[in-house]
Amino acid sequence: MPIERQQFITQFSQQDLDGRISLFLGSGGSRDAGYPNWAELFAPIAKELQISTNESTDYYRLAQYYTNAFGSGALLQKINEQINRNRYQSDLLEKLIDVGFTNIWTTNFDNALEVNYQKQDVLINKLFKDQDFSNVDLNKRVNIFKMNGDISNLGSIIATQNDFESYPDTHRIILMFFKRELISSTFLFIGYSFTDHLVLDSLSEITRYLGGTTNFHYAIMKSKPNDTNFKYFVEDLEKRYHIRVLLVDKYEEINDVLADLNERIRCKKVFFSGSFRSYSKPIEEYSHQFSQHVSEAVLAADYRIVNGIGRRFGTHLIGYACEYLAREGVKNIENHLIVRPFVAHNIGAYEKKNANRKKIISQCGAAVFVFGDITHAENNEKSGVIDEFEIAQQQHKTIIPIAYPNTISELIWNYVKKNITEYPYLEGTIDFLTADCPPEKLARIIVQILDTVLSAKQ
Repeated sequence: MPIERQQFITQFSQQDLDGRISLFLGSGGSRDAGYPNWAELFAPIAKELQISTNESTDYYRLAQYYTNAFGSGALLQKINEQINRNRYQSDLLEKLIDVGFTNIWTTNFDNALEVNYQKQDVLINKLFKDQDFSNVDLNKRVNIFKMNGDISNLGSIIATQNDFESYPDTHRIILMFFKRELISSTFLFIGYSFTDHLVLDSLSEITRYLGGTTNFHYAIMKSKPNDTNFKYFVEDLEKRYHIRVLLVDKYEEINDVLADLNERIRCKKVFFSGSFRSYSKPIEEYSHQFSQHVSEAVLAADYRIVNGIGRRFGTHLIGYACEYLAREGVKNIENHLIVRPFVAHNIGAYEKKNANRKKIISQCGAAVFVFGDITHAENNEKSGVIDEFEIAQQQHKTIIPIAYPNTISELIWNYVKKNITEYPYLEGTIDFLTADCPPEKLARIIVQILDTVLSAKQ
């Protein structure tokens, strides 16, 4: 039975936040960037061979017939003519990148995915031969595994039946890594029809060894309401291969689903903005108390903390968050505590720091503001807290100011209270968001606000 949209978003976003997701991108995924799917890619070949095609056509076998008739060089030339193009604009690929996959598996020959990562200044590893695995560190970059080869190296292309049958021998290491990831990670399949048996054969082998203990994966596919066979196919994917399918009425809906997924992921990430230079005992003690209670409450409610290590407050917050996670036995601390320092002191430092702030805050759903020096004595420099507030405002984030006397956060609190109708989620709690409220109670109120906003967006 197909999975419901909200259920998919809730379940897959949790896997994402826990750092256990991978993407499998089929030819339908690159079609949004202007590249052909397999049916369109091989249509000229079928026409030349005078063979009619349909949804059941085996394109590996079709490519084999063409190779038998005209040679492999002629086949690769046909593929190169249609794929070796400078196309990459894709709303779908941009939304997939925003999800935060670190490992991506694809049967596509084109470089649309790679170019979209480069546009966002994200470093990647591209692997399409077994030998590639000995030359890269898979833990430092986004990894793109091109299972059918890459257009930049025509000799690597997997297109014919002979290529497919030889795959377990010619790509033994890639296949081994793929099966391992199917066991350890949760995949999202986009633009993939499951007709070439590469994935299903791998899942079938895993199921034979592990039985019903294998994890579930997810696929988004276009519905075929008039095709009875498709209904049973979707049911088979779930029953035998543990792939839950979300059906959409048209392909354009996939972008909407991914937008909702990204919003859900953002809503579970909370940016904390705050810093102070004073060494006075009252502010120092309050910073410790607030940091301890708010980090524990937010993490216990399964939100993620994001911080740029603001002076003094940042180290307090990160320290208590790490302490809580260690006490709870959490090993993958980076999945729960995301630290991105805004450090720069050379020419253009301010612009660089603000660019980083915009990027990091854009990945969060809410921003909590506390402290912030009104002026910097030595150079009267503008506070980073006010910069971060302005950015959060521009990006329409959930704003939660904590009024601490004679700091930026008090000014923000006054502004928000004066314009409370613009912040309806704070109407019943704004007067509690002050340093007069006990830190433990304040932490609970912050979580309550976050939960209310999250529920409203579901």
